[in-house]
Amino acid sequence: MKSELEVLGLWPGSRPVRHPMNMLSLWRHPPQPELKDSISELPSPKYFQLHPFLIWKPEHTLMERVRNNYILPCLHGCPNPQVASSGIGRPRVIIGTSGQYYILASRLTCKGCRKYWHADKPQWLEKLPQRFRNIVPAFLTHKKAVCRSVMDEMRRSGRSPEDMSKQLTEALHLKYERAHLAYLLSVQNVRDAETGVYGQRTITGLLRQADTPAHFGGYADADGWCGVSMSSHYLVDCLVREYQRQEQHLTLLLQGTFGQALRSDHTRKVSRKVVLSSSTMSSYAIMNENWMILSWVMLQSECDRSLYPMYEGLCQRYTAAGVEKARYQWVDRDCCAAFTVLHPGAQEHVL
Repeated sequence: MKSELEVLGLWPGSRPVRHPMNMLSLWRHPPQPELKDSISELPSPKYFQLHPFLIWKPEHTLMERVRNNYILPCLHGCPNPQVASSGIGRPRVIIGTSGQYYILASRLTCKGCRKYWHADKPQWLEKLPQRFRNIVPAFLTHKKAVCRSVMDEMRRSGRSPEDMSKQLTEALHLKYERAHLAYLLSVQNVRDAETGVYGQRTITGLLRQADTPAHFGGYADADGWCGVSMSSHYLVDCLVREYQRQEQHLTLLLQGTFGQALRSDHTRKVSRKVVLSSSTMSSYAIMNENWMILSWVMLQSECDRSLYPMYEGLCQRYTAAGVEKARYQWVDRDCCAAFTVLHPGAQEHVL
C-alpha cells in the first residue's frame, strides 16, 4: 500500500507526480501473486495476503475533476473553510459480499479553526455533495464499515441480518482458504521444477540458504491475512442508520401514489378469503384513475365511524406531500356516497 502511494506521489515525502489527474481509477488492486518472480527464493506469502484498497483524498489534485470549483466544508462549521491535507490516515477495512478491502482516507485540517478530522468521517461525508458520496462504496460508521453490496443483497434476498452475517463469514473464510491454497500450489510448482518433474531440473534450490517455506498464518493474524468478522447486530445498526438517512425520501416515495379521480369499491369476495366471518366483514378499497390502490381496509361495518379514519389519513397524505386533492370521486354504493375526501379546495368538485 505504501509503495503504491509513493508511485502516485500521495505518500508524505514522495516525489511529486506531474499529472495525477490522469489516473483513471481510485481503486488500487494487488498484483497477481503467481506472477511475482522471486528468482531463487520460494514464493512469499505476503503477496497472497494483499487486499484491494480505495484512495479517498477529496482535497488532493487527484480528485480535482470531481471537486471542480467546490470548496470543501469544515467539519466544525467554519464560516471560511480552508481544508487542506494533514497526512495519511489509518486504513479502514470494509466487508463486502466478495471479500474485504480497505479505504485509505487522508487526514484533513481546517486552517481557519485549526481542527483535524479524517476524510472518511461519516459526519463530514454527509456535508459533501452527492457526487462525492456516490464514490464511497460503503456505509461508514464510527469504527466499522460495510460495503453497499451487502445492503443491496439484504434488500434483494430478504435475508435476516443473522443469515447475512453467516453468509459473509463463510465467503470471507472461503477466500482466505483459496489464497492459502494458491500459495501452497506456487511453492509446490517451484519444488516440482527443482526436482525435474517437468523434464529439466532447475538450480534455484541450490542457491537458497533456507529451503523451508514461510508460514502463511491464520485468518485473523494482524501481520498476515488480517481477516475480520461481521456481527448481525452491526448489520441491524447499518440498516437503521440507512433508513434514518433516507427516511424523508422514503416517506415521499410511499406517498407518491396519488390521483385526481378516486373510485371507492367494495370487494366482499376478498373479505371471504381473508376472514371466516364474512357475514360481518367487508373490504373497502380506494383507487385512482390508473387503477392503483391508494388505500385498502377491512371493515366490520360501513358507517361513519369505520370509514372516517381512512379518509382522514388519505387527506393527510395529500397534505403532507403538497399534492392537490382529488377533484372527482365515484362510489359504487349509495350507502357510502356521503364519504368524500376531506376539505376539498375551491376548484375541487366531487361527484
